[in-house]
Amino acid sequence: MTFSAINFLTIHRVEIAGIFLILGIINYVSYVIYDKLTKRKFMTLCSLFVDKFGARPAEVLIYQDGGFFFSFMRDAFFIKALYFKENSFHTRGMDNEQIRFIKELPNQYTDWLRVKVRLSVVGIIFLFMMLSAFYLPTFI
Repeated sequence: MTFSAINFLTIHRVEIAGIFLILGIINYVSYVIYDKLTKRKFMTLCSLFVDKFGARPAEVLIYQDGGFFFSFMRDAFFIKALYFKENSFHTRGMDNEQIRFIKELPNQYTDWLRVKVRLSVVGIIFLFMMLSAFYLPTFI
């Protein structure tokens, strides 16, 4: 970076961090609203799973009534099955037949999980950008 870019970051670091904070809050509110809107899709996915395997996964049962703060944990079983391979570190302890079942579901049943993961990743990026904008210029 040039001196002028470093100088700009140093002078306006609080404002830049504030912008990322606002973007993060907007992302968080979007996540909360999206979580409420997808509750029915979660129940449909669970019903499909119960129809095939006779019961919900233990991870889902533990967190299903935990409210918003446990919603990502509740969905983690299905998210891990969608994103990771069978017999990988992340899917250890999961039945390969269950993983295949979730991966083979039509997108209409799993797209909402992908959106939820993307919203979470964007939120984490905004958090790190906010912290970087606020703290890094003080070290330069």
